[in-house]
This record gives sequence, structure tokens and C-alpha cells, in this order.
Amino acid sequence: MADVILVNAHWGDLFSGRVRRYNRAFPPLELLNGAALLRQAGHRVRLVDNRACPDAIIPRDYDLAFVTLSPLDRWQCPNTDLDAADRFLRPFDPARLVLMGAQVTVATDALLSRFKAHGALLGEPETGFVALADGGTPGAVPGSARRRGGVLEVAPAAPALDVKSLPVPAFDIVDFHHYRYEVLGDRLGLLELTRGCPWRCKFCLLTMYGKKYRKKTVPQMIGEVRAARAAGMKRAYFQDLEMTADRELVLELCAALTSEYRHGEFEWACQTRPDTVDGPLLKAMKRAGCSLIHYGVESGVDRVLATTGKGQTLAAVEAGVAFAHEAGMRTLCYFLLGLPGETLDEMWRTLAFAERVRPTYASFQVATPYPTTPFHTELHQGDTAVFPDQFDGPLTGDALRALARTFTRNYHTSARYVATRLRSPGRRNAVSELGLLLRYLR
Repeated sequence: MADVILVNAHWGDLFSGRVRRYNRAFPPLELLNGAALLRQAGHRVRLVDNRACPDAIIPRDYDLAFVTLSPLDRWQCPNTDLDAADRFLRPFDPARLVLMGAQVTVATDALLSRFKAHGALLGEPETGFVALADGGTPGAVPGSARRRGGVLEVAPAAPALDVKSLPVPAFDIVDFHHYRYEVLGDRLGLLELTRGCPWRCKFCLLTMYGKKYRKKTVPQMIGEVRAARAAGMKRAYFQDLEMTADRELVLELCAALTSEYRHGEFEWACQTRPDTVDGPLLKAMKRAGCSLIHYGVESGVDRVLATTGKGQTLAAVEAGVAFAHEAGMRTLCYFLLGLPGETLDEMWRTLAFAERVRPTYASFQVATPYPTTPFHTELHQGDTAVFPDQFDGPLTGDALRALARTFTRNYHTSARYVATRLRSPGRRNAVSELGLLLRYLR
């Protein structure tokens, strides 16, 4: 039996690094999956979530420390401030350290050279926890890697995880009081009905997920909700990349949740494409407890949107937002600034589009050319940075980030917006939302 600690890395303040990455405290679901698998195999497991509790003490009495640099909710948009990772990893014994997450998956050699770990799990970590705890060697266990004698050794990729085979995550090892989402509430849990994405947008970092789109069963999902609620979860965020890609599966889940819980007893949020929803679907989701839906919009300009490979129209965005508001949901739309070839005028047109569509919240962020994405391959072939901050364009990185903050401030402080929010659902979150906005704008 191995004594294993599972660690979620701390990256600094709520908004950290040059790109001001939002370090929200969501439960690290993939570590809870790993804990359940390790327990099944007879290993002792402890969780240290330094992202939620930065001052939590890391024990020294362990055989292996699995440290994720990007938990499941950050697989698509991981932190890239490697100096912060240097500071966090310094106390660990390299001979017992296994790194995980998007950073080490897309830049394996660079990060293993820098951090001198025992090895790494690449991609979905659930496939390798038990094999390494059983004594397997990094670089030989499928989906793992190590550096030995200055040479990188990478094993063949592990098969895509069968999510239907996962046990109930070890929700009992987290204190849900440590987790909250300012626009949803406290005692937050993270759930996952499906994994992967059927689409291939050029900007999207999907390396952690592989190429297969996989689904759990509704009875399996209801069992996880029950277990999480019994452990203290009050509300949840479904971390599916595209929650409504399988409409019938979501309707089946909504019917089960509506039967299981009284109105208002279980509140949840999710993210999806606005062109995969309609009025009846969103009304069913609202009856089942969904109060907030996130849409990836990216740009408010057709020409720029077409360069992303998303295959989505602005008309679909407008319809998706309207359907959600008619169902009584709040909406959060994500916009990217600084996409390849985007002009400054087109960035301002994106803000104008947001102001016309009027989502409940609008998040403006700088587009990051993550390694392994088509945008990075096509446009950053000569870049020497492990993780470039932004694409080359009409604005420098600092100016682009300042513009994103300006758009965020302008959108959420206009008189029209404030008046609308005071009449809309979710008013109880207004103080938390304002605090989050002020911290982001600092």
C-alpha cells in the first residue's frame, strides 16, 4: 500500500500573473476521481487543495505526491506563470513528485527539465494514478513521462478514459465550505456528465481530453449528485465543455433531477454553445435547477469569428442568450480579444455586440496561443516562449490586457446594465459580483 497525497497547486492571488488568470476555487474533480480509484486499489490517500486553502500545510510523510498544475476546470485555460510554479513546487521532494495538468502535457520536456520531478502523467491523469502508486515507472506506464540522464522518456498514450467506469468521486475528502463561485454561491461542487468536445475550435486547448467525446449515464450522475450533497455540496457547476451537445441526455438528466429535488433545492450552472440550445431545452434545464449558463461567443464580428473554426453564427448567439433569459436563467458570455488578424476597431465592435445582446455577465479576456492548438502551430512557429501570452497584433500584451479590463468595466458599470441587473434573477449575488469585478480591475 502506498501513502499518496493529491495536491492542487496554488498560483497566487485570485487574479494572478501577467494574463490575470482567474484562480477560482473549484473542487479538483479529477483528483477526487483519482482518490476514489486509489482507494479501490488499497492505497492511502490525502488531499491538499492549496488553490482553495493557500496556507494548508503539505505533509512530508508520503510515498508519492501527485501535484496538478491545472485542475479539471483549468484544463482549457491553464496558468502559465512558471515562476509561481517554481515557488510552489520548491518544498516537494523531486524523487517523489509526479506532475500533472495541461502545462506539463503540452510542454513535457521543458517542464520536466525545469522542475526535476520523478515523472509526469500526461493528459487525463485518472488513467495512471493507480499504476504509479503500485510501483510503475514514469515513462513506462501508459500516458506518463520522465527525464533520465538528460533524455525525455515518454510512454505511449493511455487509452481514453471510460467515464462510465469511474467510481463515485471521493467527495468526502473535501470541505465544500472552501469552494464558491461568486455568480452562483457557496458550498460549490464540480460535476461532469460528459468529457471531451465534438468540435475543434482553433483556439481551444483540448490536449488534456483526447479526441473522444464520452458520456456518463444519468443514473451514474444522479448517484454522484447524491453523494456530493451528502458530503456538504449545496450547488454545482457542470464542467462539461459543451453541456448540451447531447440534447436527449440533458433532457433525461433534467427529468431525473426534477423528480429527485424540489424546486430551488439544488441549483447548478453549466457551459455550452449557444447554437445547441432552444427554448424548450432551456426551460427544462431551469425547472431542474439550472440558474446560470455560460456561452463561448469569442467575437462579435463575423469575419473574426470565422477565423476561429468555431462554426457558430452571431445570430445563434443572440438567440441562445434570448432563450436563456426567457427561461429565467442568467447568462455569462466569454469574449476573446486579440485573435489573429483582429483589428482594434473589431475589438470595439465586439464590445458593441455584447452591449446589444445584453448577457447578464460579459467576460473579456485576451486570446492565448496555447501550444498544440492550431493557432499556436500556424502563427507562433518561431516563438521561443514556452507559453506565449498573446498573438502579435495591433496592441502590445499590456495594452491588450488593459483593454480587456476597460471593456469589462464599461460593460458592467453602464447605467443601463445596472438598471437591468437590479430587475433580473440572481440579485442576491450582486455584492459578490461587485467585489469580484473590483478585484479584477485592480
